[in-house]
Amino acid sequence: MVGAGLSVGLGFPAINDLLERIWPRLAEANVADAISEIIRFHHPDFNPSIPDTFVNIEELLSEMKANEQLFDSSRPATGNFTTAELRGRRQTLLLQMAAWFHELQAQALTNTPNWLTTLVSQMQSERAQIISFNWDLVLDQLLFGDDLDRRSYGLRPSRRKAQLIKPHGSLNWFAGSFGKHLRTEKKFSLTSRGSPQVFAFKPYRAPTSTRRTYMPLIVPPVYNKEFEGPLFQELWQHAVAALSTASEVRFLGYSLPTSDFHARFILRCGFYNQEHGALCEDGTRSSPTGRARVRIVNPAPEARARVEKMVGWRCDSIPKTVEDWVSTSF
Repeated sequence: MVGAGLSVGLGFPAINDLLERIWPRLAEANVADAISEIIRFHHPDFNPSIPDTFVNIEELLSEMKANEQLFDSSRPATGNFTTAELRGRRQTLLLQMAAWFHELQAQALTNTPNWLTTLVSQMQSERAQIISFNWDLVLDQLLFGDDLDRRSYGLRPSRRKAQLIKPHGSLNWFAGSFGKHLRTEKKFSLTSRGSPQVFAFKPYRAPTSTRRTYMPLIVPPVYNKEFEGPLFQELWQHAVAALSTASEVRFLGYSLPTSDFHARFILRCGFYNQEHGALCEDGTRSSPTGRARVRIVNPAPEARARVEKMVGWRCDSIPKTVEDWVSTSF
């Protein structure tokens, strides 16, 4: 299980400081004022020159979603601000985040730290099933290189290499409306025939175009996340299947936020199945494989309490960053 704690060690933001860190970029792109208007509506004391007034990005995006859902119910007329403008500003913010993450990825891999190379080698040698809630492509690039395909993302069984399951989407995934414009030799389909098309872009960067903007298929960090389409259903099923029979589960920099209800439910299904057996298609349960050893690598003391409560049995706590743990363990 991989969370933001791993990426933070590579220079990526945590969810609590993301908005503050991206603000200079928004200002440079001349979109900061438009985003400020929305923030100040919900948080009148917001002032970008005062760090303590920045809000959590998950809270802001959730507020914007609630704003959109109740927009017509809150006024007798549209006024000077429309839902289309709200959606446009939200998409602009997400696109800026995606572009920034690509830049941070390039910086992180310019001189790949030894601890990350060691971790990836360990994942490959163990043929690990990796469930990552991060959008970035750092692990993708290091694990698979030129061999990226559907099996890489757990969408075909493979016992010969590690697989990376990304239930919150990925910066190189694009719905058919965007992906159809990608060059054939630079993409492959993630979905089965007959399902709404989703394509993966092979180069580990953002597509470039003078005619259109490519919006990646990512699940934004909001309290009430939405997982639309059969692709996400398949990803969650693979996540449950991997957990249901795991002999060891490591939480690397993932603290199981209390607001992440969907992940909490899916993880609970996997750990429940370890004790009671996974459900079969005929409604019966397979033989349980028993409780996995669970290790929590996270310096935050609350992480162990949250994860252990969800798992249902005692876990090994390693109060270190992923970087420190890898450096001293392998």
